[in-house]
Formats: sequence, C-alpha cells, structure tokens
Amino acid sequence: MELFNENNKLAAVIHKDHSLLPVINRLGIKLGFGDRTIRNICEEKMIDLNFFVETINVFHHEAYFPEKRLLDFPVSMVIDYLVKTHQYYIGFLIPENDRLIELFLSGNPEESAENDLVRKFYAKFKEEFVIHINFEERVMFPYILELNSVIENPLTRPNFRQKYPDYSISGFEKEHSAMDDKMDDLKNIIIRYLPPNYDQNWGNAFLSNLFLFEKDLKNHSRIEDHILLPKVKQLEKLLQSHE
Repeated sequence: MELFNENNKLAAVIHKDHSLLPVINRLGIKLGFGDRTIRNICEEKMIDLNFFVETINVFHHEAYFPEKRLLDFPVSMVIDYLVKTHQYYIGFLIPENDRLIELFLSGNPEESAENDLVRKFYAKFKEEFVIHINFEERVMFPYILELNSVIENPLTRPNFRQKYPDYSISGFEKEHSAMDDKMDDLKNIIIRYLPPNYDQNWGNAFLSNLFLFEKDLKNHSRIEDHILLPKVKQLEKLLQSHE
C-alpha cells in the first residue's frame, strides 16, 4: 500500500487522486501551492502535519485506518474537521445533487411512477441527512467540546453536570444513524428505477456525484465512529473517575 508522506509534493498528490481536493480544502488549503511539499504547506498554513497526512491517506486508501494514531489527535481538531465536512455537504454537494436530479428528471417531462419514486426517495434521504447533521452540530458536538473542557478545567464540572445531567455518548450513538446505508439505498433506487426517458448524461452526472458523496460520507462516518466516539467514551470514564 503506497501512502503519502510529508515529503510528497501536494500537486503530485492531487494528480494521483483528484478526489482529495475537497479534503485538502476543508483541511485549510486551496489550489495554487506550486511545487511545495506537504510539510512546507502545513508549516506555512500552521496546519497539524500529522493530522493532514493521516486524513488524506484515510481518504486515499479505503483499507487504511490507523486508529491508534488517529486517537492521539485532540477532540477539538477532529470536530473542526467534521464541521467543515458538514459545510461542504450542505454548501456544495447537496445543492449540486438538487440541481442534477432536476436536470435529469426534466428529460421525462410527463409525470411517471419512476419519476415520483426517485424524487420522493431523494427528498426523504436529504431530509434525514440534514436532521442528522443538525443533531450533531447542535447537540452532540457541543456536548463533546464541553466535556473536553471539563476534563481540562475541573472547576467547571458542576455547571457541566447541571447542563448535562443524564447525557452520555452512548445515548447519542442511538441517534447516530448509518447514513451511508441510506445513501446505498438511494443509489440502488435510482439505478433500478430511472425514468424511461431520462437524459443519460445528466443521469450519469447525478450518479457520479452520489458515488463521490458516498465515498466521502463513509470516511466521515469512520472518523466519527472509530475516532471521535471512542475518544469521548474515554473522556466520560475519566470524568466519572474523578467524581
């Protein structure tokens, strides 16, 4: 397995795997980096070098997931990355999906059972996905950040317990539904039940965007499930041990 390292030129990394473009964007880097190496750019942008390298390798190789190393990164750093990922989904991927689905469905202007099925299933997926993101950002992430703050500053513990008397990450896990499975269902519905007169080019463009979304979402879920949640469980145990 060929992994990227700090001495790779970032331009060469993008030539190797262009799907990493949105990943490096949310890590704080835009195009125009010349022939500089990953180390050069991270030092210039004051980006954690190890977090950057591990993250792009996780997205580049599906089989690569160094849990022990990833667990060493601060909770705040992981959440900052996840929030930027949410912004990418809400600000670009979902609006682009909205645009593409209407373009390819409009190729069959007459209403049909297939049109209705695809449109309704997509609308349901989008609704549940937005609810999922809002829950994480309004409830789960603030809880985790405050929990981390309490560990760092024990004097704030009474206020935390008053605000979150019965909360635990195990309760949040029940709400943390497997959106990647729902994405897989959406792809299957579209592949199997496309309208008979759909525009092939727009249909392919929409599906290509969904496959990109799916890949990103699966890695996003892996970081949450295997890095963020275990770190939070450690913090909760540490808090309980001091009570």
